[in-house]
Amino acid sequence: MQAQNALYPTPRNEPKSPETVEETQPDNTAASPKVTEADNIAPIVETELSEAEVIVGQPIRLQIKVLVPTFMPQPPIYPTIELPDLMVRLPDRATTPTSERRDGASLSGTIRTYRLYPLAAGTFEIPEQTLNVTYADPDTNAPITTEIAMPAQSFTATVPAAAQDLDPPVIAAGFTLEQDIQGETDLGVGDAITRVVTARIDGTTPVLIPPLVAAIETPALRAYPKEPRVTSTEERGVLSGSRSETVTYLVQSDGTAELPEIRIEWYDTETQTVQTASVDGVSLTLAPAPPPPPDYGKIALRSGFVLIALGLIGLLLRRMAPKLAAARSHVRARLQATETATARTVRHAIANQDLNATYAALETWSTYAAVLDTSDWIDMKNALVSVGSDTYSDSPTRTNSSWRILAQNFDELRKINRNKYLALKNRQNLPKLNSNLNIPIYLNTPTAEPVER
Repeated sequence: MQAQNALYPTPRNEPKSPETVEETQPDNTAASPKVTEADNIAPIVETELSEAEVIVGQPIRLQIKVLVPTFMPQPPIYPTIELPDLMVRLPDRATTPTSERRDGASLSGTIRTYRLYPLAAGTFEIPEQTLNVTYADPDTNAPITTEIAMPAQSFTATVPAAAQDLDPPVIAAGFTLEQDIQGETDLGVGDAITRVVTARIDGTTPVLIPPLVAAIETPALRAYPKEPRVTSTEERGVLSGSRSETVTYLVQSDGTAELPEIRIEWYDTETQTVQTASVDGVSLTLAPAPPPPPDYGKIALRSGFVLIALGLIGLLLRRMAPKLAAARSHVRARLQATETATARTVRHAIANQDLNATYAALETWSTYAAVLDTSDWIDMKNALVSVGSDTYSDSPTRTNSSWRILAQNFDELRKINRNKYLALKNRQNLPKLNSNLNIPIYLNTPTAEPVER
């Protein structure tokens, strides 16, 4: 009861207790006129707005005063104030005790102060409501509970003419934007960058701060926004706060991308002008993803398969080596047993000026020259005789002219052989190789005469 009396003080004309009355005046003494006046005063509820018109976002004070003729053993039960687009706040020490004299009587009670923040332009009607008030009976101090009507109030919220074009209308004593980029602007596919944008507002509620980071529609980036974080503070009855938005961007493909500039226009209540707060855009360079690190497990597995395959191939080659060697020899023999191969051997012997090797090579080549007769070999015979004379004479000249003439005669002899062969083939009368035609074969001596085979 002492604590309640400290908050809701007893008026100075509170009636004295019966014991005190018996000691100070006789039983037939009339009641004090002041007590009679207090008996006739009912509890009082009054409401008052600090202004009839206010700017959107700026606070207006609503005071509810409750007075009783004695004291209140418990605080009043205030009604709830809820209206669309109206934010209601109770500041620190929102309820304070008070006392007044009305009609010669002392009354005590409380004053509760609300701060109302209109969030949109228009007229706000606070309807009549009832309060539950409990106070002490002037005669017996017994608690009495009653309902008292709270008068209706109304006010108008407006937007200054200079701020009419703002959408949304941000009206404050101060407004700033800040940006924090977390990560590098040169990114690869799969990398991420985080953008944190924070708006700070003074002189009003941060609820009026609009969304800050617009959504980005691009195939190169995928946005992952977090829930906005709104905080408010109040210092000496002045409300301020901030709104922070965090968006993480994940790179989906290479190329370029742009985090756009953010600009917000706001109305400054101190200078009564429109100001602009902004943060710069951010250019991003997006590169292809780096190749993945090697999978050493897969590499080892593939290497094992390769080694097994090589072992099987080696084993197979080892078993087939004899057959392969025979096949290789057969192929080599067939390649060597051709007119072209034997002619190449003749040219090689002539180039080395080896007469014995030349005779041996010519003998082999002659097996492919069955279409030639003795007259076709005359120039070749003379060239061989000339080479033999130069080679085995007592004073050989050792000139290259005879060998050069021999090479030319051999080339000419090959042409004659080919032409005759093709002519016979066209007539379908090609003789068999190694036939009994008379083909001159020369011995390996410079003076040997041609013999018949």
